[in-house]
Amino acid sequence: MDYTNRIESSISRVVRSLSPQQFYCFYATLIAGLVAHGYVLFNRISYHDNSACLFNLGGTYESGRWMLGFIYDLQMKTTKLFSVPVFNGGLSIIFVAIAAMLLVKMFDIESKFLAASIGAIMVVYPVVTSIFSFMFTSWEYHLALLLSVTAAKALTENLNLKGFVLATLFATMSLGLYQAFLAVTVVLFLIKLFMGVLDDKFQSPIDYIKTGIIYLANLGLSLVLWALMRKLTMAIKGITAVDYKGMDEGYSLAKFPTVLVGSLKAFFGFGQAGINAVLYQKAFTAVIVIVTILQIAILLKNSKSQLSIKLVSLLGLVLIPIGMNMVYLLSTSSEYKVDSLMVYGDIFVYLFPILLIARLERLQQCESTGGNETIKETGASKSANTDSSSTKMSPLAAVTWLQIACLAIMTFGYIYMDNAAYMKAEIAEEQASAYFNQLVTAIKTCDGFEEDMDVIFVGWADLDDGTFVEVDNNSQLDAVKLEKYPRYTDIVSYGGSIHFIKEHIGFGNEHLIDDDGTVAKEAKVKAMPTYPNDGSIAVVDGRVIVKLGEPSEE
Repeated sequence: MDYTNRIESSISRVVRSLSPQQFYCFYATLIAGLVAHGYVLFNRISYHDNSACLFNLGGTYESGRWMLGFIYDLQMKTTKLFSVPVFNGGLSIIFVAIAAMLLVKMFDIESKFLAASIGAIMVVYPVVTSIFSFMFTSWEYHLALLLSVTAAKALTENLNLKGFVLATLFATMSLGLYQAFLAVTVVLFLIKLFMGVLDDKFQSPIDYIKTGIIYLANLGLSLVLWALMRKLTMAIKGITAVDYKGMDEGYSLAKFPTVLVGSLKAFFGFGQAGINAVLYQKAFTAVIVIVTILQIAILLKNSKSQLSIKLVSLLGLVLIPIGMNMVYLLSTSSEYKVDSLMVYGDIFVYLFPILLIARLERLQQCESTGGNETIKETGASKSANTDSSSTKMSPLAAVTWLQIACLAIMTFGYIYMDNAAYMKAEIAEEQASAYFNQLVTAIKTCDGFEEDMDVIFVGWADLDDGTFVEVDNNSQLDAVKLEKYPRYTDIVSYGGSIHFIKEHIGFGNEHLIDDDGTVAKEAKVKAMPTYPNDGSIAVVDGRVIVKLGEPSEE
């Protein structure tokens, strides 16, 4: 049999099914991904959770990530698990590229430049950078992103039973990997509803509402199935929900208005949970949003849909910012905190304008050929100035060019800040390694030290070493406020860094203990000075006590 020809013909069929725009999108994603994240792909940067999860996937069933648990169980029985950056990171970028290609197809993007822009923005967006600090589970999280996009595409392109079932399946699996990407599916549904109004696809407001209810039902059913699988898998495994960010607490409807207001404040603050930590990022994002609102108004005004449908569609448009930040609505626990790892839905602040620009270009081209009278002088398309005698630029064209410039600056700015984050992480890791090397040396050379003694760290969270290096206080590091990109002082004062010591220093076994406050109350320990002062490491009652800080009184 001719095996290779069959393989080649299968590949050829896939290639022929893709548009040139999708290829541009794919290549742009790979190139931008390499430039933005090559630093972490080819340098093993590891601390915090990654140090504790070199050979596992972190929280799975107990965190509601039962699909992640399935992958863990499968890999432990087959390939085993390793936090390898080139493989995990490379596969992550490929998943982002495929998700971007699906968006290009989903919204019929005709411009190769805009298609490439979608891929570039999706892969350089710093949520990806935050996820890469969890390299041990990065490809699984990005698979969740791909599934969330696939879910929206499946239902919006096939509004029937088959599409509904497939979308439910994809969305449920995405939730089982990482719940935060549900925001992507929600926003895509809302944007497709708006595009349907522009295309005059709805016969009446009821038609618009029915479609919205189908989308809502799909999301609701996906959440129900995810919750059932969560309970079922935890019952089978005999475990309970983890006490982390309020995951083990119920939902208080009375607090819903508060978290809703919080989500809107977060959106219009343009900080995006620390992603936009620099003033220019917030300012340019605000400009992009303002121009987007203007473009929406122009497109709605010129749409052929009934006025009543346009008015109803305003509700869907109002829900888009809430959908982007729906992670703020997922819990009412006081322990719950949204960080940069969870806000990929905010990327539509930059993707939605690209989709609108594509729409403005298409309508302008139709007008120029006499096929459509819906848009008058948008000036946003590449053919807007086909009349060489026209030298005056319309206001919409001017602000759209400003928006494009802001999008370009934000994209390149994110690439720069992604690399800055990795630099910050590498500095922190190197300095923490040197710090702990000195600490371990001091422990081993302590008078009376024996290898089978318990080594107890007291006051770890309260470590305040006067010898910390000056570079750690550089204010420019504040420009990087992404989740899990700390200063080195954050690493060495973090109790979980017991795993860091084991990974990077090669010191520690079951005798390495982080005191829970019990040993700190002993009189002899209270009398000890704090590290690195003389006497801060001593053998007390057959144990090595390392007093890193003076525990705060509770």
